[in-house]
This record gives sequence, C-alpha cells and structure tokens, in this order.
Amino acid sequence: MADLYAAAKSGNRRKTLECLRDELARTIAVCDSGRDMAALSKRLMEVMDEIDGLPKPRGESPLAKARRNGS
Repeated sequence: MADLYAAAKSGNRRKTLECLRDELARTIAVCDSGRDMAALSKRLMEVMDEIDGLPKPRGESPLAKARRNGS
C-alpha cells in the first residue's frame, strides 16, 4: 500500500493507476467474499481500461540511449 500512496502523492497518473491495479490484484488473490470479489474485479477491469486509455509512455530516444551508453 505504501507504493500506492507514494505514487498518488507523486501526481503521476499512470504510476498511480498501475499501483492501484497491482493492489487490487493482490486483494483479489486473498479475497474470500464473493460479493467483494465481484466489486474488486469490476474495479480492476475499470482501472485497466483507464491505463489502456492513457497515452503510451515515450520510450528513450536513440540519441539518449547512445549518450547513456557512452557511444
């Protein structure tokens, strides 16, 4: 849960949603209640849809890679 708090505090929407997705998945894995499982699963799917709807993160440019590698 600390990762989720730190991500939310950072203001990085993608990272926050990814941490929330992971936290929901962990909670579902140990959930014993069918009612809770249904609600958590629905929210997990919604969060995954939100992540899919975000612009794709830019990868490192070839020039930046070359500079990092000392080429």
